[in-house]
Amino acid sequence: MVRELESHTPATIEYLGDPKQYISVVLAAIDHGRLTYDGVANCEQTFRSLANVIDVISPKNGKALSVETLVSYEKKERSGEFKDYSEGDFE
Repeated sequence: MVRELESHTPATIEYLGDPKQYISVVLAAIDHGRLTYDGVANCEQTFRSLANVIDVISPKNGKALSVETLVSYEKKERSGEFKDYSEGDFE
């Protein structure tokens, strides 16, 4: 009997909203202990892992942002450069 191999390609989720809002929501989940990487609140590794299954689509050009761009946004958010998002003002 020959078994057909199933494709084990992981599903991809596309986030079509504001990338800075995505960063803010994920960081809030990490800060509240709801999202961890191997049980640790490691922001950079969490974003790198999420990038394997979630494509954050740029509203400007319709292309997925790179992992490095997301990590850069994460660092800017944590340093306070995206203050309007960290305070919950998404408009």
